[in-house]
Amino acid sequence: MMISRDVQSEEAPKPVEIDWVSVSDVCIPMGELELNGVKFAAVPRIKASVNLPRSQRGIHASRTYEAVRWGVSKVNGSSFQSLASIIALKLLEQHTYSTSAYVKVWAKFFSSEKTPVSMMDSLEHFEVVLKSYAKRTGSATSVRNLMGVSATGITACPCAKEVIREIYSKMNGGLSDGMPIATHMQRSYASILVENDDGVSFQDLLEVLRRSFSSRTMELLKRPDEAALVVQAVESPRFVEDVVRYAAEAVVEKFPHVSDDKTVSIKVKSLESIHQHNLESSLVTTFGKLRRQLGNNRVA
Repeated sequence: MMISRDVQSEEAPKPVEIDWVSVSDVCIPMGELELNGVKFAAVPRIKASVNLPRSQRGIHASRTYEAVRWGVSKVNGSSFQSLASIIALKLLEQHTYSTSAYVKVWAKFFSSEKTPVSMMDSLEHFEVVLKSYAKRTGSATSVRNLMGVSATGITACPCAKEVIREIYSKMNGGLSDGMPIATHMQRSYASILVENDDGVSFQDLLEVLRRSFSSRTMELLKRPDEAALVVQAVESPRFVEDVVRYAAEAVVEKFPHVSDDKTVSIKVKSLESIHQHNLESSLVTTFGKLRRQLGNNRVA
């Protein structure tokens, strides 16, 4: 049936340009994919956005959904990292009145890993994130891509540990070397995003995050494994601020080839076990600025 009136293309009731109009929470199955030896459940969740000029009333939302479906059909395991940019470019092709597009993709990765003591298989998961910003200027189109991961870990409080150490020391007339000191611990969430560059992988970014916590979490823990993680956490107490800084150092060490102008974003949130409130810390900077602050000169 032909519809004579295109309501979306009508003049806007108020001539105000809108930054983003999005079709969000789109889930499209891709089947089981494998990327660098890691299998993941490929049901990504996607948010696709375009800007809207001040003269037009609305976007054509079906075109956005079509662009998402088309993009998903074009990728496989090896090309998964390009999914957001493929969709972003298709959005500008579909929405001729838009000059900017933004796409964000979330997906769960799963891998089997060994527990630290019992060496049993534990099915672990983490989330990957893709972002793409596409901009059209005249006949030219530029794209800026970011990729990253979010993961869970343990943080142990350094402050409480030192206070407890002092209390025990006064109570017992001193402490023997190596005596374990308790502190409160919490589950923490961290994410890291880097501007796309060759030679950056999701697995490497996950390693950066896991090295930055007091200790990692695992789904399967027998009693010796549980004890090992707790001891590791207590022996490596870290604030959320520490986690951000350790991750910042680890990412520049892990990727010496990434150019100085590339962006890196790190966020950490700790679900405080002894408070009702939580703690967060974040950093958005460039590889070059981090290298200068850390005295870590880039290897060409």
